[in-house]
Amino acid sequence: MRARLLWRILVVPRLLLAVGVIVWAVLNVLLTPRRRTPRPVRLAPSCDDPVAEALADARPLPRHPQGDAGLDVEDLRWIVSVAEVESVDEPGWNTVVGLDDAVSSYADVAADGLADELADQPGVDAAHHVDREAVLVRSVLSLPDVHAAAIRALLAINRSPRTPRDRRLPPAAMNALADGVAAVLAEHGFTGRLADAHGTLFYRVLPADHLAQTVELRDGSDPGEHGEGTLIVTVGVVEIGTADPAEAVSSGAGLRDVLSRERVLSVSYDAVPATVDGVANVLTGRAFALLESTRTRAGVVDRWVGGLPWSVPDRLFWEAADVAARWGFRGHARDLLKHGPRRSPQARAVAARHGLDG
Repeated sequence: MRARLLWRILVVPRLLLAVGVIVWAVLNVLLTPRRRTPRPVRLAPSCDDPVAEALADARPLPRHPQGDAGLDVEDLRWIVSVAEVESVDEPGWNTVVGLDDAVSSYADVAADGLADELADQPGVDAAHHVDREAVLVRSVLSLPDVHAAAIRALLAINRSPRTPRDRRLPPAAMNALADGVAAVLAEHGFTGRLADAHGTLFYRVLPADHLAQTVELRDGSDPGEHGEGTLIVTVGVVEIGTADPAEAVSSGAGLRDVLSRERVLSVSYDAVPATVDGVANVLTGRAFALLESTRTRAGVVDRWVGGLPWSVPDRLFWEAADVAARWGFRGHARDLLKHGPRRSPQARAVAARHGLDG
């Protein structure tokens, strides 16, 4: 009887206290609102049409004289595009500049230094060329003014190409680093490999959905904390528009073109230490989870729609809607268009092309 009384007096209150603490912690987590990093307040547009001012008196030089004699600078309104970026998707950046394939008629945007030229534009704090189709920008300028700045930068390198400022690691060092992380990538099926003077691209083919996934290592823009240099690690999903994706990749003919074309999703991780451990940590901690969730077309579209209503990760909303509709996800495409600026000509064109107005 005495032991039972001591148990009730000493143990039961402690158990009740522990249960109370657990319940309080769970309720605190569930009821605390999720805080989003506020977007920086943008300035008002500098004029009614900043893009028109950027295009005024523009006289671009044909990059390929045989085929570009009829360049129409008004096309730059859609060849170059801009959109908001959520800081949760790309920390430190608030704008993405999209580049259509037709931009190659004006310049080789990577080799001719578009990001550097854009970063030097008034009102632009920084710019980073994440891949062939996108430049991340940090600026409080209005979106029309960022659009105009990007067009001015493109026209500037069209007439006077510039050598990019940031070339840190020699090819031999990049190759050695790629050798060091090849085993980690192979464990996840990335056994294909391509290399050039600027970096290395690993890939795996997903033939069921006519997709391939890529992991690309590129030279970064800043020395690391200990001066070892940094990398840009870019993961992407590529659509392979052939009857037999595996054969298209295994044939080797124009393989880099195949893996660079129709990139439907691309995410970059900046300032990765240029060490095997640094790259492996980013891959295992962040990149592989993203790649596993986007192994199928449905997974890619779900990622886009999952960002609504705030943003569409990794793609301009109307581009995502176009791809989703083309793949047969019409309801998702309507959702993507519904949460974007429907009056934009791009959105109207996508809706008309796929019959999404109704």
